[in-house]
Amino acid sequence: MPRGAAHALGLDIGTHAIKAVELRRTGEGIELVGTPAVVATPPGSVSDGVIVDGGQVSEALAQMVKTYGFTTRQVIVSVGGESSVVVRIASMPRMEPKELDDAMQWELERQVPFPVDQVIFDYEVIDIPGQTGEDNIDVFLAVAQEDMVDAHVEAIMGAKLTPIHIDVEPLAIGRALVHASDNGYRDQTVLLVHIGANSTGIYIVSNGWMNFVRTLPTAGSAFTAAISENILGDEEQAERAKRQFADLTEAATEESEETGDVAQAQTAIQEAISEALFDLSTEVGRSLEFYRRQHRDAQISAILLCGGSAVIPGLAEFIQNETGVTTEVANPYQHLICDTQQVSKSYLADVGPATVVAVGLAMRDMLED
Repeated sequence: MPRGAAHALGLDIGTHAIKAVELRRTGEGIELVGTPAVVATPPGSVSDGVIVDGGQVSEALAQMVKTYGFTTRQVIVSVGGESSVVVRIASMPRMEPKELDDAMQWELERQVPFPVDQVIFDYEVIDIPGQTGEDNIDVFLAVAQEDMVDAHVEAIMGAKLTPIHIDVEPLAIGRALVHASDNGYRDQTVLLVHIGANSTGIYIVSNGWMNFVRTLPTAGSAFTAAISENILGDEEQAERAKRQFADLTEAATEESEETGDVAQAQTAIQEAISEALFDLSTEVGRSLEFYRRQHRDAQISAILLCGGSAVIPGLAEFIQNETGVTTEVANPYQHLICDTQQVSKSYLADVGPATVVAVGLAMRDMLED
């Protein structure tokens, strides 16, 4: 049975947006409480996942709680960002648990680019039958700078909320899209692509275990920058144009052959972001091939896209065509109990990709082992 928080608010504090989702465990399953929130992060208050102005973030969180009427003060928050968080799969010699504890202290020196006496870390042995040799084990390692974690805790408490767990994004995403899924993904091998603002995370979950982690610089901001450099010049206008006109579907391609302002805008946006799109799909394909080589030509059941830029129409079909693997845009609310009279299915589908991390955080203590 699940243990811990049966009612919690998952909180994903990003550089550009704060996402929050309230979930509650009931006798029937995990239930969405109220409406998922996506609000703008105060400008300059968060940089590469690091809170640099806790006062502004606290005010934004307090206002968000008031506006959306969240009913629990128990918060599970994620930490991320290339400069302050390290998530790795480490290969280690097989040893007893006490010996592994000592060995992981030494492994930190190899894996972490900042002083190890200023970090908080945790690890777990990955136990996938037949995927490691008798003499070796794979270990999932997560490390965060202590100052970064403290800043998150202080900002949350400043909004009169209570942080009960600190988690990392890959585990939250896997929880929301694989562990909570009723599609059988927990017994399969699934590739997750989280297209954030400043980076894209590529994660592979096999038989419920996270055993591949990679981060790419090509992400939503790369698409926006391409539009800004090639068409508009202004970043805010480029972001709006991306959201309004980026469309990779066959229908949009056919319409682009016609005249008209919308068709011309779609064509221009497609051309501007084409290089970044191919970079992204190429790296997803390379990750697939690398994993297959390392794991005896493992069969990948599906690619699930999430993150803010995953909603670009036609992106899933584009990556599917490039990789040959069934690809879809993830909706973590499909597997939850949702009152569609209170919040519409269309809204949940719209915010689903962007709020995947928040959903996975909120359900941290609610899933069966």
